[in-house]
Amino acid sequence: MKKINLALLTSSLLSAGLSLPSYAEDTASNEVLTHAIEAITTYDVKKTTNYYQDLDQDGVKDQYDHCLNTLFGAPVNQNGCEIDNDKDGVVDRIDQCLNTALGVAVNRFGCENDEDKDGVPDSKDKCPGSPKDATVDAHGCEIIDTDHDQIDDRVDECLDTPLNGTVNRHGCEPHEYVLTNIIFQTYSHDIQESQRPILRKDAALLSNLKENEVVLITGHTDDIGSDDLNLRLSWRRANSAKNFIVNELGHLQQKVYINGYGESHPIADNSTEEGRQENRRIELKVINIDELPNNATLTLPSAMTRR
Repeated sequence: MKKINLALLTSSLLSAGLSLPSYAEDTASNEVLTHAIEAITTYDVKKTTNYYQDLDQDGVKDQYDHCLNTLFGAPVNQNGCEIDNDKDGVVDRIDQCLNTALGVAVNRFGCENDEDKDGVPDSKDKCPGSPKDATVDAHGCEIIDTDHDQIDDRVDECLDTPLNGTVNRHGCEPHEYVLTNIIFQTYSHDIQESQRPILRKDAALLSNLKENEVVLITGHTDDIGSDDLNLRLSWRRANSAKNFIVNELGHLQQKVYINGYGESHPIADNSTEEGRQENRRIELKVINIDELPNNATLTLPSAMTRR
């Protein structure tokens, strides 16, 4: 058996163009060498590299290649492995989602899992388990749209708009001018808790703003009290309404202007309680920025802060 093994070893070395070292014959009667490389008397680089071919022809010699069977023609990295730029374990050649976040679980196509199949990957889905075929928002939560106006009921301020009607971003039929008669306590500019839903409903009717448009909020009072007091009060109430629609309805601060006219612009008879209530009003109007009155400002003038 030892003679047969030695013969095979000799044949392998000769076919590789190498001569059989003399000490290999001397050891034939002792221990047979098990690896052809062990029979080389010198580890000269020029000789040893002949033993390390590039079998998968990817440009990386087998001695450095960590992936010995890459597909012919596929781009590889310095280690001879196919490129996986997002490091999700799926090579770019078959990865259908090339920019998945690091550490996110992916399927065999390199895409994040979407257990409820709503189109939102599990890592971003705030409402896992959405009903089959449900319409969902960017967070994977089901959109309920009672009046079919394409506005989710959770943010729709007008849940009964006519079918196929035009709506603004709050789900309401848009208006350029809105008047609200919310009730303030005497000489107060603070919006009462009971009046907040009314103001929100009224202000939500305003049209979406175009690039050159702004909202003008004007405050008015009845004629009870001095002219100066009512003028300052009307400004402060307009400013309270601005703060409300900026914080509650998402209007941009720099897009909302205020002014006040006190008791000087009544629309009803101040001799009756009903008329006075009509005159205690806040007007909201969408206008072109070039149409702003001269006294309109973005912030409450210091002269109007005095009680």
